Amino acid sequence: MYYSIKLKIMQIFSDFFISWNGEMKIYLYKGEDALNLTNFMQIIPFLQNSKWWSRRKIVSLIQNGQIFLNNQRIESYKSELKNWDILTIINEEWNKENITISKKSESPKWKLIIFNKPKWYVVSKSDPHNVTIYELLPEEFKNRYYIGRLDKDSRGLVLLTDTPSLVHQFEHPKFQIEKEYLIQLSSPFKNGDRQKVKSWIIDEWEQLKFLDIQPTKDLLTYKVILNEWKKRHIRRVIKKLWYNLIDLQRIKEAQYTLPKDLPEGEWKCL
Repeated sequence: MYYSIKLKIMQIFSDFFISWNGEMKIYLYKGEDALNLTNFMQIIPFLQNSKWWSRRKIVSLIQNGQIFLNNQRIESYKSELKNWDILTIINEEWNKENITISKKSESPKWKLIIFNKPKWYVVSKSDPHNVTIYELLPEEFKNRYYIGRLDKDSRGLVLLTDTPSLVHQFEHPKFQIEKEYLIQLSSPFKNGDRQKVKSWIIDEWEQLKFLDIQPTKDLLTYKVILNEWKKRHIRRVIKKLWYNLIDLQRIKEAQYTLPKDLPEGEWKCL
C-alpha cells in the first residue's frame, strides 16, 4: 500500500475526482489493495465482507455516486464484481481508494463465533463478583476475544474472534458498525419521542442518540439501530424519556445476525 498526494484538475469522472463549485481540490490517493474474490459477487455483499460496512452505508455511497467499477459509476445494487475488476470508492472524507479484485491475493481468514448470551452473565474474561460468558463456552474458546460488551441484564448476540485486529475494526467509532436490538417497553413509544432519540438526548454530559427506531408487529417492541455506542447507551436513553425497559436483546452486528434457532447459552462457528 502506498500513498501520494496528487493535484487533480477538473475532469468528467475520467480520473474519478470530485469538485465542488468548480474549485480545484487536492486528494489523498490510496494505492491499490488486492482483495480476494473467489467467485462472482454482487457489490453489497462484497463490501460488507471486505470493508465491514453496513448495507445502509453502501447504499448511501452508491446513491451519492461515490462508487465506480472499471471507470463507470455504479448504478445498480446488483452490480457484479469479477477477477481483476477495479473498484473505486470515494469515502465520506472524499478520499479515493482503488481496490483491485484478485483471486490470487489472500484475504485474512478470521474465525468468528456467534454466541447467544443469556441474561445475568457478564461479557468479561474474569469477574470476581459475577458469572462470565466464558463459563458457558468450551475450554478451547477461553482465549477468544469478545467484540463489544453486552450488559449483564441484556441478552442476545455476542461475537467472539481469535483476531485482535478484527475487534478493532468492529469497535472503533470511525468504522460506524451498525448494531440492531429489540427492546420491549411497558408502554408504547410516543411519536415525538421517536424523533427525539434520532437527534440527541443529553445524559450525564454525554450526547446519546439512535440511528433509527422502528416499530414491530408487537406494539410494545421496537427495533433500535445504533452506529455508535456508549456505556448502557440504550438503557440511558429509555430511562431519560421516562419509559420502563422490560427486555433488551441484540440481534445483529454488522452483517452477522443472531440465528433464530440458536438457544440462549449456545454458540455457533462461522
